[in-house]
Amino acid sequence: MKMKIQKNILYGLLATLVLASCNDFLDIKPYGKTIPRTAEEFSALVHKMLKGVDEGTTEERYIIGTVSESSHYEQVADNMEVNLTEYPGGQMLSTYMGDVVTSAMGSPYSLLYENIRNCNIVLDEFTDGSDTPEGRDLVGTAYALRGICYYQLLRRFCPPAGSGDEMLGVPLVTTFDMEARPVRSTFDATVAQAESDLRKAISFHISDEMFRINDDVLTGFLARLYFWVGRYAEARAEARLLMAKYPLLSGGDYETMMREQYGLHGNMLIKGNLLRSSTSDVSGNYNSIAYRPLSVRFVSLFAEGDRDIRYRLFVGRKRKTAKTIFACMRAAEMYLIAMESSYHLGETEEALRLLNDFRRHRIEGVEDYTSETLPAIRDDEYIRTDAMGRPLTPLLYAILCERRKELYMEGDRIFELKRNGRPEFWVTRNGLKYYTRRFMYTFPLPAKDIMLQPALQQNPGYEETY
Repeated sequence: MKMKIQKNILYGLLATLVLASCNDFLDIKPYGKTIPRTAEEFSALVHKMLKGVDEGTTEERYIIGTVSESSHYEQVADNMEVNLTEYPGGQMLSTYMGDVVTSAMGSPYSLLYENIRNCNIVLDEFTDGSDTPEGRDLVGTAYALRGICYYQLLRRFCPPAGSGDEMLGVPLVTTFDMEARPVRSTFDATVAQAESDLRKAISFHISDEMFRINDDVLTGFLARLYFWVGRYAEARAEARLLMAKYPLLSGGDYETMMREQYGLHGNMLIKGNLLRSSTSDVSGNYNSIAYRPLSVRFVSLFAEGDRDIRYRLFVGRKRKTAKTIFACMRAAEMYLIAMESSYHLGETEEALRLLNDFRRHRIEGVEDYTSETLPAIRDDEYIRTDAMGRPLTPLLYAILCERRKELYMEGDRIFELKRNGRPEFWVTRNGLKYYTRRFMYTFPLPAKDIMLQPALQQNPGYEETY
């Protein structure tokens, strides 16, 4: 972690003073930057993080996600056909999970902790003005961003819940201490930290729209967190709060939301790469991914063909993707969380009801499923067990298929594979086989952090490599 560097490198590492606007910083002082002192400087620090989320810039790109990250994850999952990639156009596309592991060696871990450090500075040092409405929004946003960062670290660097692995968490840093070298917490402690921060942020009821992360966004992240760790009753409860406020869209309203690359549309709650900017990597991702066709396994899920609006929007000619790439949170995900949570809670009738309602909003003239007409599980399906380690059933398979279609190209599928059994599979490129192994779904901690803190335990599979 960047927080572990010694004092003589730099103490503050952050923006200091503000000129005309909250995002314009003075040049770095000769011996480094200094800690913010005024309310305007703390506000500038937080708004700099939020601006980075909007633009998908380097330091903040993993808080919500970016078009590039969603594309990268999709390239190595099972919705695209690596074996049929066209070269040389597809030369730069990733091949298998090992490529994601390589790119994750330092960036997500270090950059998420940089943002946690920034939040800790606000929470530790901002006192003068913190009791004003503006100050409360600022502090609430710092808690929100820190909680989201710990959720993102949990998904990437910790094993999935119920996996049977040693349930390691990540180091927890909740104060600004440049000399701290914490070891890994437990999985449960990491979950508790993310939960506590998100709940604390909600208690501030962030009101200024400039801060982006309002109570609804925080509720959505709580639903995601509970769902990821298998706390299904709580996940469904949070998801239902948003379902009541954000009904499912269909027809033209849905199409408009799904076609627009920039800005929030329809029932989107928050989005990375929200703004068109000089740092945007959108066009490059669309140009390169066009050289890799969709897999037959994925396209076959659209059994209703053009009657499924997603087929018309997502699947182009010659099985090339036509989907607008997102990193966002939208209401449909909450319906899918409630649907699967009901299944895991044993309320299969409720799960089936939600599944049929969801499909009616996406597929023209679709007939409702019954327990007898649910689709059979394909023999070539990679996911064979659920998040609890139990064999897949037709109902859960149908639910997972809807999630797979709905959240395609939104950075979700790789985490679905991780959550549901971490299947192993191989692909070919230039006559060579590349294996996605079970351990690769959990990313390695950076070697430099382990060198600084030898007691920091590496994830299984990487002990002699990173």
